[in-house]
Amino acid sequence: MKAKEFVASPEWSFPYPPLPHHFNGFTGVNVLCRIPKGIIKPLLPKPLKLDGDGDLFVLAWGHTPDCDGYNVHEIQINIPVKWRNNSGHHTLIEYIDSDMGLIAGREIWGYPKKMGNIVWTKTAKGYRLECSREGVLLMRTEFSASSSAPAVDWPDMRNNYLVKRVPPASRSASPLIQLVRVAPSEMVIHSTANGSARVEFFDGPHDPLTHLGPIEVLGATLQTAYLVLDYGEVVATLK
Repeated sequence: MKAKEFVASPEWSFPYPPLPHHFNGFTGVNVLCRIPKGIIKPLLPKPLKLDGDGDLFVLAWGHTPDCDGYNVHEIQINIPVKWRNNSGHHTLIEYIDSDMGLIAGREIWGYPKKMGNIVWTKTAKGYRLECSREGVLLMRTEFSASSSAPAVDWPDMRNNYLVKRVPPASRSASPLIQLVRVAPSEMVIHSTANGSARVEFFDGPHDPLTHLGPIEVLGATLQTAYLVLDYGEVVATLK
């Protein structure tokens, strides 16, 4: 094929590096939050069910300065769930500032990602973290490390169950819907520090986040790690 005959298409123009993806120098701030019962359950996709008797979520801020050459900031709202007898979590929504991470996450695993402007600001005891879209502030978290922070019983968050929906390109076709299980294929924890956190949600034109409130913070951690994310496993095809 001559160069002038080349036409870019999804097969020829991958917008992300091939798997696996290596998260070098990862820093994460995780905040365990509780909100009034009845808010989260209607938001979960079938066939996932809440794990436990309270409405909990983990607000997971992450920064990877070198993800196969990309500088990536992201923030996830992760819900403890069960699928059959298996515990894990479901990412309800994620904001990210990398087009590579956005497209890879949605195309490969089915992460519900949106683009966002995410800023980490170092403070005397931790970080101030903010996420906005189109100039509108959506989330703010202030984390302070503390050796006297109480121990917290965190839910089992090892496996992420995502409902990946591939929309049809024709009105006469049906979407492809898969339940995908994703977990790091390798993870090395370098450090973990407990602390306290304050969480604020705000609404944007297409982001009604205050629906997830009021928020009670139960615990918070700061973690550094190296992790690898490879293909997941399709555990069910849904209708």
